[in-house]
Amino acid sequence: MSHIAHERSRLQARVRRLKGQVEALDRAIAESTDCLDVLTQAAAVRGAAQSLMLALLDDHLREHVVAEDDTDARRAEGEALAGMLRSYFK
Repeated sequence: MSHIAHERSRLQARVRRLKGQVEALDRAIAESTDCLDVLTQAAAVRGAAQSLMLALLDDHLREHVVAEDDTDARRAEGEALAGMLRSYFK
């Protein structure tokens, strides 16, 4: 997947942000932080994960669907992506 290699530093920065959010959530739970603060931190984790997912999805759509010249390959990529999205949104 050339687009992942091309966007490696940007994607890894998002992963590091997500990791930091998860670690902060873990600390908040371990320290018996107020439940509203824990919920806020959990929302931050969700936001960081969604940002990563959207960046990956955007790159994949552009590289493997929009830019694909072969109609059959584009259709197959679209079907594979639709299957992944069905699983993601369950």
